[in-house]
This record gives sequence, structure tokens and C-alpha cells, in this order.
Amino acid sequence: MAAGWVGWSAAALGYAVLLAGPGGARNWWGAHLIGTAAAYAPVFLVPALLALRRGNQRSAVAAFIATGYLTVVLVTWLPRQSPAVWPQEWRLIGWGLGCIAVYCTGPLIFARLRRVPLRSLGLQWGAWRWELILSGALIPAILVIAWVAAGLPAFQAMYPFYDTGPGRPVTLGLVAWWALYAGTFAALEFYFRGFLVGAGTPLLGWWAIPAMAAPYCLLHLDKPLPELVSSLMGGLALGVVARLTGSILTGVLAHIGLALSTDAAVLLRSPR
Repeated sequence: MAAGWVGWSAAALGYAVLLAGPGGARNWWGAHLIGTAAAYAPVFLVPALLALRRGNQRSAVAAFIATGYLTVVLVTWLPRQSPAVWPQEWRLIGWGLGCIAVYCTGPLIFARLRRVPLRSLGLQWGAWRWELILSGALIPAILVIAWVAAGLPAFQAMYPFYDTGPGRPVTLGLVAWWALYAGTFAALEFYFRGFLVGAGTPLLGWWAIPAMAAPYCLLHLDKPLPELVSSLMGGLALGVVARLTGSILTGVLAHIGLALSTDAAVLLRSPR
């Protein structure tokens, strides 16, 4: 299985890099619905075929794949549709609330219709003591990664999303944005590590993890290349933790910590 994981992951990363480079995805990713939907299609077709080959009922596979596919396509496209004339704050609020709504709606409808308990989608404490210890142990690595990344021009040009102007000082508006930003990562973890891993495991077994990591990697197509590449490995690691603990807590804490640390590090390292 390890060799299969490596092959699947390498193929997913190669596909993402191909889209980001020769495919020019950075120019249209999330802006054009049809192109975005077409790009995601292959990474959901493969697990669908695998799930059917494993003898699962077609209705169960169809419900899972359709929910996963439509959710990630919509979350990549819909929250970005705020009118350009809106003030920055309105556009960010629209993006943040849109992401949270889309990430949560599909999996919740799936759970209701398929009578799947929410605790099986990562919404339980699991081994929470060990998760808190693991999250704490990750803090030094998170801070180092954030500090190094913040020194790269691509990261300084992109983060924080909330731009307060020259020098980008910390303001009340930025802090409020960070609170909403954190909520988007909790919703993201619920979808990727909660729904795709939790609902995917009965259909795919451990293969649900690389099946989740592939669309998670594509989600980062418009991000700096180091973030695109590292998202695949991070997705695999958090998927394993979620599968072993039955909880998304570690992913939520690690993701929020990395995102906010990166923003803070960029503010500290950006030219004044």
C-alpha cells in the first residue's frame, strides 16, 4: 500500500504542477467555473472507480463522490465572486463566510441523508489529550516554517489577505479578519479530514487519505509553489492523524497556527 500511496501522491502533485505551470491555472483558477470543475474531475474519478472496484454500492459511492466533488468545486469558485467594487472588508467577509457555508453544507446534507453520525466525520474529541500534545509539539516547526516562508517575495505579496496599507500594521480590522480566517480553516478541516477521510474510509479504506490529499493539493493552485507542494504532504499527514484519532482537532489547531503565524511573520518581515 505504501508504494501505491507514493505513486498516487506523485501523480497528484505532477498533475497540480502541470496545471499551475503549462496549464496556466494561476490565471483562471477559481475564476472560471467550467475550467475549475474540469480540473477537479480526474482526482475524483480515480477514487470513484476504486470504490466501485472494492464492491461498494453504487448509491453510496455516488453520494460520496458527488458531495465531495461539488463541494470543492463550489468552494474554489463561489466565494471569489464578490464584486470587485466592494470594499476589501466586504469581499473578505463574503469570501470567509462563503467558504464556511460551502465546506459545511454538503457534508452535513450527506450525513443527514445517509444517516451518518457527525462524530464519524471528525466531530469528536477522539484522543484529544494526545492531539493537544501533538499540536504543542508542532509549534516550533510551525513557527520556523512560517518565518522562513514569510521571507519569500511570493508570500509577502500574498499574505495577509487583509491589507491595511503601507507597512501593513496590525489593526482591529486585521484581528477581526483573523478570527474569521480561523473559522474557514476549521470548516476546511471538517470537509477534507472530516468528511473526505471519515466518510471515505468505509468506501476506500486507507486509500481515502491520498484520495483526499489530491483535491486538497489542487485547492492551492493559486498559492506560491512551495505552499502548493507542501500542501500535499501536509494533507497526507493530517489525514493519517484524523484517521487514527477520529478527530479533526489536530488539523484545526495546526492549520490555524500555521496560517496566523505566517501572516504575523510576513508583517514582521515585510519592508516598512
